Amino acid sequence: MLYKITTRTMRQLLFLIIVLFALPLFGQSESETVKLSRLQKIYRGLEYNTASFNDLKRTWIVTDPVFVREIFNKFVVKNALRFNGKKPTLQMVEEEAKSIYDGDVFIDLRKRYYDEEIEILRFYKESRKAGLDTAVYFFDPVHDFVFIKEILGEDLYNDLKKQGYALNDITKSFFDYKPGYNFEAYFHLTEPELMFWSTTTSARNKYLLSAIGRWGNEHVSLPGWYHPDYILGFKVNYIDSLESNKTGYTYIGELGIGIRSVQPDLGFDDNLTGRLLEHTGTPLYFKFKGKPLGEITPELEDIELNLTGLFTVGTNKSEAFVWEKPTNFYSTRNYFDLFFSWNNLTRLSDLGGIDAGVGISAFDVKYYAYDPLKPTISEISAPVKTGFKFAVVGEGTLANVGSLLTHSLSVQMSYNLSEQLVFAGVKFKFLVSNTFGFDFRVLTPIKVGGGSALPYRADTYMVISPVFSAKFCGFFGFKVFIQEK
Repeated sequence: MLYKITTRTMRQLLFLIIVLFALPLFGQSESETVKLSRLQKIYRGLEYNTASFNDLKRTWIVTDPVFVREIFNKFVVKNALRFNGKKPTLQMVEEEAKSIYDGDVFIDLRKRYYDEEIEILRFYKESRKAGLDTAVYFFDPVHDFVFIKEILGEDLYNDLKKQGYALNDITKSFFDYKPGYNFEAYFHLTEPELMFWSTTTSARNKYLLSAIGRWGNEHVSLPGWYHPDYILGFKVNYIDSLESNKTGYTYIGELGIGIRSVQPDLGFDDNLTGRLLEHTGTPLYFKFKGKPLGEITPELEDIELNLTGLFTVGTNKSEAFVWEKPTNFYSTRNYFDLFFSWNNLTRLSDLGGIDAGVGISAFDVKYYAYDPLKPTISEISAPVKTGFKFAVVGEGTLANVGSLLTHSLSVQMSYNLSEQLVFAGVKFKFLVSNTFGFDFRVLTPIKVGGGSALPYRADTYMVISPVFSAKFCGFFGFKVFIQEK
């Protein structure tokens, strides 16, 4: 007849064999302490050592004073308390019992890594020394779940594992953000994205394809709805090696085409959110982001390059405009933005990492005349200087991705050499549980050297957008695996 031998049964048989072989040791002149130490070493050898996983094991503190009393009493009744390997004196037990009565004693517990058994139990109390915040363990810790269960009994031991009492869970946890592993919908007024297709190669390279929207550019000081063109297009992310919590991508490419944007009605003064620049053609948009300089020399591998451009082709007919009377207006048709950034220069604890960057940007301004009786609009001389406006841009960012709060705080300063304007701006975005939040952006132009205000410039640029991010497993997406040779 065959019997199924469990792991626990096997351990019990091995322990019995060890004890039988160790019995002759007790006939020698060794002390009881030495004999017990030797048996303990042999017994510990039967346990699978998971010391390297100690920081990942489930750990918690029993703070329920009644439950602490009950467990402490079990140890006293079973005469199981030890201090430096020896039985404590009655006086010591009585002194520590007073701390139990006052509710100053807690129990530190830790489960084994590979199952639900408790591998360590320790009584402790907080230090009463001024300025010292530390735990004082006043009895030897108990490391064996079999011994713990024998002292507490089956019922109390199981109650201890179920955690149905007052406790503090101090288990070390990691927020695991896996970009590229799941499809993602990111809803935002000025930069929405929907990642709907991904492919992974056998070399663990990954390609992601997203539909995107883009509205405005802070580096040319035309954020959000102040820019007359709304871009619709696609984005490709290339990741050279899959890593959990990798928030940056090796390379990003974007292509899109623009349509006339619709100004939102937020209840503000038209001077704050009104349209000052018009859409006059078909914009073509592109963006490249990555670290190609690292391919040239390793000294530049930490510098990220961001190149963005928009170029308008063709000119709209008069029928594309809704004015009933002849009107003169300003328009922007082209811009480019070249920006270099250094990511994670340093880290401010849980506040996040600090990024910094500098760059140059430019956009053009044209002045047009519209007449509903004429088939086309025509470019005319403006009261102010038109053409390309060049600027130098600097930006610093404090950002962090976390399980509870994801945030990004940026401070931007730029100087437009052509307009003689300094732009001071702040951008703040936060997401709760990486799901819902808001994005606030404010840019204020400051005229340098006096002069009249520019008619195509707003007094203040303010953009507000709710943000919603959702990840899904591809119920309307497609996954492809490519065998890369």
